[in-house]
Amino acid sequence: MSDTTTKKNRFVLLLKKYRLWILFAITSVVLTGLVFIITSSQLYLLFLRFLNNPTLFFLNTFPVFLFMSLFYFISGRAAFSVTLSTAVFLLLAFVDKAKITMRQEPLLPSDLTLAKEVLAIVKNFPRTQIFLVIAGLLALAALLVISFYLSKTKKPLWKIRILGGLAFLLIGYGANALWYADTALYDSYTVMGNPYFQVNQYNSKGLLYSFCHQFNITRVTPPEGYNRAVFEKLEETSSPVEVKSTPHIVMIMGEAFSDLSNHPQLDFSSYRDPLKNFKEMAVSENAVSGKIVVPGFGGGTSNTEYDVLTGCSTRYLNNPLPSYNFIHQPFDALPRRLGEMGYETLAIHPGYQWFYNRKNVYPDLGFATNYFLEDSFNLEKQGVSGYINETATMDKIIETLDTHLKTKDTPLFSFTVTIQNHGPYDNHYGPLPESFKTEIPLSDTERDLLTQYFKGVTDGDVELGRLQEYAQASEEPIVIVYFGDHLPGFSNGTEFFDLMDYPIDPDGSLEERLALYETPYLIWQNNAAKTQNNLQEAAEKAALPESGILSAHYLGALLTELLGMEGISPLFEYVNEARHTLPVGTSNIFVDAQGNYSDIATEEQLDCIRKLRAWQYYKLFDQKVPK
Repeated sequence: MSDTTTKKNRFVLLLKKYRLWILFAITSVVLTGLVFIITSSQLYLLFLRFLNNPTLFFLNTFPVFLFMSLFYFISGRAAFSVTLSTAVFLLLAFVDKAKITMRQEPLLPSDLTLAKEVLAIVKNFPRTQIFLVIAGLLALAALLVISFYLSKTKKPLWKIRILGGLAFLLIGYGANALWYADTALYDSYTVMGNPYFQVNQYNSKGLLYSFCHQFNITRVTPPEGYNRAVFEKLEETSSPVEVKSTPHIVMIMGEAFSDLSNHPQLDFSSYRDPLKNFKEMAVSENAVSGKIVVPGFGGGTSNTEYDVLTGCSTRYLNNPLPSYNFIHQPFDALPRRLGEMGYETLAIHPGYQWFYNRKNVYPDLGFATNYFLEDSFNLEKQGVSGYINETATMDKIIETLDTHLKTKDTPLFSFTVTIQNHGPYDNHYGPLPESFKTEIPLSDTERDLLTQYFKGVTDGDVELGRLQEYAQASEEPIVIVYFGDHLPGFSNGTEFFDLMDYPIDPDGSLEERLALYETPYLIWQNNAAKTQNNLQEAAEKAALPESGILSAHYLGALLTELLGMEGISPLFEYVNEARHTLPVGTSNIFVDAQGNYSDIATEEQLDCIRKLRAWQYYKLFDQKVPK
């Protein structure tokens, strides 16, 4: 027998001996490629990057191979392991694609903790989409069952399965510690486009590698140089509270409320302006208005709540988890401080009480009374596309305010999160008549998406007008605060912004990038409140930034300053000071009091961020607040 034949036979024997692992390796490569095809918006460029950096492709492929091998040892069935791996990773890819389209944010490990929230939203999608999803999941389940029972490969012995499973767990643990947890390694790979836009990170480095890396950075650690004693002393040496006025405060965060209708090529002259009441209130002598920079785009409602109510910033947590996830004990927030001043405090959310764990978080923030969907609303009678409508929500706001005014002699702090205009917006309200004109060529689908969205904004604005009328007719001092939680996440992502030439672009100038997170805010007082304390005069003393734009975590503290509540909170006092140095601060965009934008913070601005970040850590994890 020739040497060539011998080598050939040996090669065939090796293929037969290791055919299972060769199958797993090839399948892993193919699956990884499919994930790239589904998720990447720049596939050609990504392919060139992998040619230059083959380790980047390996870092995306290796988790697939590990997962497949581990479940082979667990189940003892090769076909089932391949089918399960295919299902899991393709599902992750499709979810990532959908989330990027709707929220301009990639799939994060923290999303896996929000299963109930996701299901609550998904059930309001169009029925055809829900049917397709259910059909796909049922087909997938059938394939898994079939592959499990028809797998014909010989099962390895239990001893080998246990040892093999343990071995791959150890390999996975080691690989995670060595590669996926290594921030320096992750950052060493260059990013196509704006590196601070997380979608670009995923597009440049791959979903699977990025997802695994994110998994390792979800724990909040003390900031560098953090000293608990420093903040204990700051809290103990707070100045005495001096209150200029204690009006009733009605604070409302409107779901996806924005000023996207303010566009030169959108004509509402023959229709109702979606922001009619908001605009009239904003320009009146009784109001202060501007924009806030919120933590997220297209979602993350609870993060904006957290920022406004606590004076802390979700951005400074440097963590993908919702900020409410870190509140597990009484927190020294705005409602708690107002309660100590004699305010009655209540929160209204016409959504499920478990959504973002509000059932437990609201009492921890200091709300004495809470109203949720389960106990205060009727979805069947008051629902619109699966959400409680704006009218029912305002009914509850006015009802609780009116009852309080008639039965209590204490001031009220009422906080509400509306929900009607939650996406998706595809046929959200059913067939609607034309509500605007534009010269921009829009498809029927594009026009309807805008029409559906503006319908929700209009409904919220109508109810805001009703609240204003009630407050203006009252002899009691009432202040209304109204703002949006985030811009809407349309099913076509940011295509509308490009199509309609909005100055909003995640890869554009600093101003265009920041605009992705800007929503309007309004602080308005009735005449009775104005006689106690003039908001506009107080705003002049507060020296608001020339740009009119503030980070969201300044809004609650600003309110207390405008109302003359000096010394209400040591943190709020400092937040109001920091606002003069750094009105807006994100991870890479900084705006000073004169409205100058920069991607590099000054040393004074960095000092503000360091102190706010450390104070936030103290508030969340070290401060003990009595119940």
